[in-house]
Amino acid sequence: MSFRFKPLKSWSLRAKILLIFLLLISIPLSLQGVATYVGFSNSVERRTSDYTAQLVDQINRNLDRTLMEMQRLTLMPLYDSGVLSILRKYREEDSLHQQPTVEERSKMQLYIASMTFDRPEIDSIQIFAGSGYTFSSLAPSAIAAYSDMERQPWYPGVVEARGAWVLLPPHRPSYYLDGNQNYFSVARLIREPNTNRTLGLVKIDLKQTLFKQLVENVKLEENGGIVVQNSREELFYAATADGDTEASKLLSDRILGLSGRSETASEILHMEDSKYLVVSNYSRYSDINIVSYIPVASLLVETKELRNFTLLAGLICLVLAGALAIYFSYRLTQPLGTLVRKMRLVELGDFKQSVPVTEDEIGRLGSGFNRMVEEIDRLVHEVYVLGMREREAELAALQSQIQPHFIYNTLESISMLARQRNNEDVSEMATALGRLIRSAVEQDRSLIRLGEELETAESYIRIQKMRHGSRLQAMFDIEEGLDDCLVPKLLLQPLIENAIMHGIGDREQGGTVYVTVARFEDEVLLTVRDNGRGLSEDELAALQASLEEAGDDVAAKTPAMPLRGHGVALKNIKQRLRLIYGRDCDFEIDGSLGQGTAFTVTLPFAKQEK
Repeated sequence: MSFRFKPLKSWSLRAKILLIFLLLISIPLSLQGVATYVGFSNSVERRTSDYTAQLVDQINRNLDRTLMEMQRLTLMPLYDSGVLSILRKYREEDSLHQQPTVEERSKMQLYIASMTFDRPEIDSIQIFAGSGYTFSSLAPSAIAAYSDMERQPWYPGVVEARGAWVLLPPHRPSYYLDGNQNYFSVARLIREPNTNRTLGLVKIDLKQTLFKQLVENVKLEENGGIVVQNSREELFYAATADGDTEASKLLSDRILGLSGRSETASEILHMEDSKYLVVSNYSRYSDINIVSYIPVASLLVETKELRNFTLLAGLICLVLAGALAIYFSYRLTQPLGTLVRKMRLVELGDFKQSVPVTEDEIGRLGSGFNRMVEEIDRLVHEVYVLGMREREAELAALQSQIQPHFIYNTLESISMLARQRNNEDVSEMATALGRLIRSAVEQDRSLIRLGEELETAESYIRIQKMRHGSRLQAMFDIEEGLDDCLVPKLLLQPLIENAIMHGIGDREQGGTVYVTVARFEDEVLLTVRDNGRGLSEDELAALQASLEEAGDDVAAKTPAMPLRGHGVALKNIKQRLRLIYGRDCDFEIDGSLGQGTAFTVTLPFAKQEK
């Protein structure tokens, strides 16, 4: 059986793509190298992450044990009656300037010294009496006798704890006479057990060397380090391999986001143009978060040669694959490019386009495109005719939606008037109502003379005056020579109805409706304004957005959904204007609370003879 090789242009699209994949897969070395390098790198990162997680967890546990001991020491004065009696004595206001006796000072110093015995991490312990006098484990020459606690920046946090222990971040206490060192401290209010009355404050100042002892067994990688901080962005300790604590403090701002975790967490962060493996451990007991960060680059030193070889092999593979991809992609996309250019011409309205047909899938697509263009060219004329008819139908449908909602209120007013006034004025109201009904049901014209529209508006206002009496006033300001100007039928009446119902409404003092018509060059402005309650900014924005949606529905030739609420007439007016004039008209709303509302319709000027 003989085999005949088909030319490339006769191959199926699937065969062409398969050929490209086969050529790319034939060079597997780069893919294998990348997989090996990535797998080995991930393994190193994973092992380092696990080891570091165990390390920071152990550091946090050791710190918790130390802080638990400090917390226990702050409770000891509460169980010594002698200490409490001395603090109780120097708590009262009359003892503010009274110096404790030598015996009292000696007793307190011995008691505090016993608390610091065999605890090298403690620098000193202070017990502050309510009078401000300071009892300390240090010599009197090293510490101020009196301290104003309320001026200390750390004091509000201790008071807020209401007797619970508080871990204070590194600070420089003002009661030390030398005052050149930073300490972090554990403090607690001393409160009388029975009355909860505050007698004083106990404060244990711890040495910064405590953290160095906790992390002394940790090997820090180059450019790596450890940060100790709490959830309030307060830094307790920072250390790096080269001793640059300032760089570590800068990185702590990025690492702070890991605080508040309930367990050990690790992730890769990009900081200062480098990637770091960041492992954190959070202690709920002390609110301390210990974070160790290691440059990822230092973890991958052992894989450097493998990386270089992988990059070289990958570069060769990419060059070969790129050359092949460029060649075949050009051959594949050439007919598609022709098809795209033809489609753009069709989008511009030229339906006399066609593309050459080949034997593959793209050729079949081109054949379908040719048939589609021919069908579109045939249908576009039918759609044009249907669109014109649909436009007329939409106009008629929207006009039919404008129901005279006020008729029900008018009939009710006529009934009440007939009962209360023995049929007086009924004739006038019925006559005006008849004019309105005739104007509403006439469907033979969409545009009428402005004079006719004004007569309809005056009839409606006359009916409403029967209902509202002297509470309703109306003023017309019509520019001369505009009686024959053509306007949409039933344009002013819905606007006046809206002004009366929602602008003036049931206001006891009533209001006035102003109707103004003026011409500006080739445009006519019709304005209906009231001096009623007006609209808030939110109500005005919502109403304007509703009218924009009404205009968009018409522009897209989508029938409007049934409308509810007082915006029915306004939305219908917007849709009618858009159907009749397109974009050559405008409908604007303006108003504010207490200043009334104004509706302005801008129409092209046209007289009846035109």
